[in-house]
Amino acid sequence: MSRTLVVASLAAAALSACATAKPAPKPFELTAAPAGTLTAGLIVSSGTTTAQEQSDAFALFLQKALAKPARAVVFPDYDTLADALAAGKVDVAFLAPMAYVRTTAQAKITPVAKVLRNGQATYRSVLFGPAASAINNLDELKKANELKVAWVDPSSATGYIFAKALLMQKGINPAGVFKDQAFLASHDAVCRAVAEGQAQVGASYSIATGAEPVKEITGCQNALPGAGAAALKVIAVTDAIPNDVLAVKDGFPEEARAALDAAARALSQSDEGKKTLAAAFHAEGFTDVRDEDYAPVRAALLVFKQ
Repeated sequence: MSRTLVVASLAAAALSACATAKPAPKPFELTAAPAGTLTAGLIVSSGTTTAQEQSDAFALFLQKALAKPARAVVFPDYDTLADALAAGKVDVAFLAPMAYVRTTAQAKITPVAKVLRNGQATYRSVLFGPAASAINNLDELKKANELKVAWVDPSSATGYIFAKALLMQKGINPAGVFKDQAFLASHDAVCRAVAEGQAQVGASYSIATGAEPVKEITGCQNALPGAGAAALKVIAVTDAIPNDVLAVKDGFPEEARAALDAAARALSQSDEGKKTLAAAFHAEGFTDVRDEDYAPVRAALLVFKQ
């Protein structure tokens, strides 16, 4: 850290100490939906749309698919959405793999379809560093110490859990390698932190196809468009992870579930549908899904808990 940044940090700390303490943020509260209105839940992912645009597109999709009023609620984190779905407060949800697995551990839900991105139904978590870094693989990372790592969120599959599970599977103790582990809340923030030298290692995801080794960090394309991603390089990748899933709560009518499935699959067949796919799901289409598809997620979570 430069002397200027140190002085600025100390000044900010001094001002903070003198200021009146701010109250803790209020817990997330899900207001009751109007009678007859479906509630959809989602976590906003990195992409070209804002939270409002994504939730609006999701709600409109449901209204057209099921011919009922619908609202889409953006939840602050994966666990909060999982809790609401398990409690029956959310009818339909668009869930990241880890959120889906955690929800199924709490309550019965039904997967409807999983998304396709770049023609694939799976993706992978990647550990990456600056392009100029001397660390090129896990063997070199294992020998390092005093590094700073940037994670996304404790509940993020690609931005934390899968990447950390990979380290542990390879006999690498994160606490021994990293002197500082920061959670930055988004893939964009993690990518910028590594590119700007605030962290030596970061975690995100790749949906790259083609021959190995994987070189593309898809999760950084939004934060570092164009040639910006060239400032980073992949250190290691995990095995395949199933994509995000559209799911419904326990007791959701079978006829409505089938209509939702059909509507989701039909989106890729029209220009308007493709716009909805991009805006609501950051995807190209939907495909078949089984609960068993998420066995690798459950296995990684077990490793992580050991």
